[in-house]
Amino acid sequence: MSLPVSEQIYLVGFMGAGKTTVGAELAALLGWRFVDLDEAICLRAGKSIPEIFREGGEPVFRRSEREVLISLTSLPKVVVATGGGTYVADENRNLVEAAGWSVWLQVGLSEAMRRCGGGIGRPLWGSRTDIEALYRHRQEFYRCARIQVDTEETPPPRVAARVMEVLLAKGFIRS
Repeated sequence: MSLPVSEQIYLVGFMGAGKTTVGAELAALLGWRFVDLDEAICLRAGKSIPEIFREGGEPVFRRSEREVLISLTSLPKVVVATGGGTYVADENRNLVEAAGWSVWLQVGLSEAMRRCGGGIGRPLWGSRTDIEALYRHRQEFYRCARIQVDTEETPPPRVAARVMEVLLAKGFIRS
């Protein structure tokens, strides 16, 4: 796998992995812009994610997600927190890998569920059995990321610093 030439970092991982919080911290460390993909989708649609799911279902949401993700690939010096399912789609995963650095923020299922509380505002949140199945399914895709960093029992600023350390060790050049 060749090194990305762009100045973009994409955080991937399950719900509750800390993508948004760590992403903001990492962007601040770099002096870069931070974009939360889910927030960008909501801004574009003028609706919340639950509303998008209610009105058009997951296919409409995923189509919008893809369009917004494509638009972000042209931004220089940006850290993007993707949605939990973004990196699962082949076309999105390929786009991320071509555009920049992918970083899997790893979190165990129990910790993810604790961090997400009752899953309010998360349309794919279901029974424990459903969440476990979704978690297991998505793990195989997250493993494709260039870099993997554990977020369990580590405060977000330390996770962001660790992401930076691993990026630099893998050939990332800070500008």
